Amino acid sequence: MKVNFNIFKNNTSWNALIHQLNGDVLLRHIFMKGNIDSRDIELSYCDETCQGKIINSENQLIGNFSISC
Repeated sequence: MKVNFNIFKNNTSWNALIHQLNGDVLLRHIFMKGNIDSRDIELSYCDETCQGKIINSENQLIGNFSISC
């Protein structure tokens, strides 16, 4: 499946192909290409919309991602 990532800082966007949808896989891609300041982030995901949020330790939305369903 294809995942589209968007990090608001520096307007960074990229796509990745993944074989399994789980937090560890998503975080690995975010840490490798997202150029984020902290590794203390959380993910939320909605099965109905196939979209998720990337939230930092201060509960601020720093990016999002979507899955091609």
